[in-house]
Amino acid sequence: MKHLFVTGGTGFIGARFVPLAREAGYEVRVLTRSAQAAERWRQAGVTPVMGDLLTPGPWQEEAAASEFVVHLAQPLTFGGRVTHKRAEAYREQRLRMDSLLLDSLKPGTVKRVLYVAGTSYYGDQGAQLVTEDAPPKPSGWGPYIAPAIESLPKHLARGLPLVEAYPGSVYGLGSWFVEYALEPLKAGRRLFGLKETLTLCMSPIHVDDCARALLHLLEHGQVGQRYFVVDDEPVSFSGLIQVAATTLGVAYRKVILPRWLCHLAMGPVVTDSLTAEARLSNARLHSTGFQFLYPTVREGVPALVKQWLETLPQTR
Repeated sequence: MKHLFVTGGTGFIGARFVPLAREAGYEVRVLTRSAQAAERWRQAGVTPVMGDLLTPGPWQEEAAASEFVVHLAQPLTFGGRVTHKRAEAYREQRLRMDSLLLDSLKPGTVKRVLYVAGTSYYGDQGAQLVTEDAPPKPSGWGPYIAPAIESLPKHLARGLPLVEAYPGSVYGLGSWFVEYALEPLKAGRRLFGLKETLTLCMSPIHVDDCARALLHLLEHGQVGQRYFVVDDEPVSFSGLIQVAATTLGVAYRKVILPRWLCHLAMGPVVTDSLTAEARLSNARLHSTGFQFLYPTVREGVPALVKQWLETLPQTR
């Protein structure tokens, strides 16, 4: 039995990843702060480990004794306007989380550590398709995750078998896409957007493919290597919404907001994230043998829409 320690297992991606890991034969331990979540994990055949990534404790011994570690957790980012001050608090918390986890791991005991970061570290790369070797230009959340990412080489140098994964714009049930796209589209409401989002591209990935790719990289990723976890084709936000609208059989109606209003309502960090071009190549991920269930949003969004509609109350 392969022993796997997971942080962030109750999150959007983690909730998909953990069952896949169990199916693949891992004995999974999930770090959790909640007694209720712990009981749910026990019922699902997963061993909960009580603890907080921001506080030293016995959980570090559990992590250190594991053969495999997947680090998905990050400080909370949702809810409220994101100011620079709030983002700086996020930066400090992320550094502490990483330090307490990674410093506790022992080269020789742990066989693979999958560190999950974010593509905002690469920032606005312009209109060309770029690989993981492109010079990072952190924007949005990028400057606030950069110190954590740039501390990873010291852990590699002491022998930790680190593999880095950078998921793009992950969509699926329980994500931003349902709340900000599917629900308003079905209700016939207009969708708000920035002028830049009509043409700037993001690199999306369906959450099921994201979870599958992370498990694949845990087993097949090269130590010391970075991997973009994105699908085959970048797409504009407008193009993404149009696929959803067509699938639902409704009109896509827009309200274009000025950048200053988005800045005022959501804060500079989110505004910068929304207006960065991210055309990222998944060639390195493909080279490991990974195969997508949903190679583009043309396959992924209709599958999500069908799944989402099945969760809605049926009306007579």
